[in-house]
Amino acid sequence: MTSSTLSSTLGAIYGTHTFLSALEAHSTLPLIFDLGAGNTVPAGYHVTEIKVVDHQTVDCGGVVNAWKETVIQLWRSNAETDDQYMTVGKFLKIYHLVAGKVPIDSQAEIKFEYGDEGAPAVNYQVAEISLDSGMDSGMDLGSVWVHLRWVGVRCKALDRRSLNLDSLEGMEMVVAGCGSSGGDCGC
Repeated sequence: MTSSTLSSTLGAIYGTHTFLSALEAHSTLPLIFDLGAGNTVPAGYHVTEIKVVDHQTVDCGGVVNAWKETVIQLWRSNAETDDQYMTVGKFLKIYHLVAGKVPIDSQAEIKFEYGDEGAPAVNYQVAEISLDSGMDSGMDLGSVWVHLRWVGVRCKALDRRSLNLDSLEGMEMVVAGCGSSGGDCGC
């Protein structure tokens, strides 16, 4: 695939505004979501829901966490006969209709949720956005690719420890341990 990157590097967290801005100049192009390992969200998918999520959590280390996300749910029915990908313009129109009804934090991380009739919904982060010129994909106009990466479960206490973000001295722990044997995360 002949492509160019439209946005920041792998590992970056995409805010809602940053993501939408990367798409705006390409409204006529098909929007393809790459799930990795050669899989894509099939043509004919629907944007079934846009969620504004406000997380308030306490992790296993006893630390209070708060963050916001914009979660866009994608789905394709097994009975769908449409073999075309949604255009960027249609995707943006759907987003703006929802944003007119529900306040969305433009700085919130954007995530995608995809599932279909044969598989449960899985959450993904945006890894990269790229523009395919169309020369290698067989599409005349090219396309915009949103490369997604699966979001796994993480132990925030262990992550903080590996990054030396906690000073364990004087830190009050809520539980004796997060795992069945107390874990090695310092909680």
